[in-house]
Amino acid sequence: MKDVVRIVIAMLVWLAVFSALYGLEGVGCAAGWQHIQVTGATLFQAAMTLAFFVALLILAAVLVGLRSPLFRSDSPFVAHISIILAVAALFAGAWTLFPALALSHCA
Repeated sequence: MKDVVRIVIAMLVWLAVFSALYGLEGVGCAAGWQHIQVTGATLFQAAMTLAFFVALLILAAVLVGLRSPLFRSDSPFVAHISIILAVAALFAGAWTLFPALALSHCA
């Protein structure tokens, strides 16, 4: 059972951070964070930028954790697949969460 968790954990974490970041976008827009200035940017931009980098940090931590001897599977196949999926989740996170930084929000 632990090997199944090792295989799916990275994509589940990606799903969670994706949902959290775009949920934060909805909260920020509804609360009017785009109108609150904070040191040269808006509170909304600061929150989204911080959430983006925290999400990438979490995904990188999953990758490092799956590579560590403490969490690595004894099966070479499972270890290899889990690391490949963790790298894919990190790239998917960067690709799908980047619009939170680059595009305008709160129409």
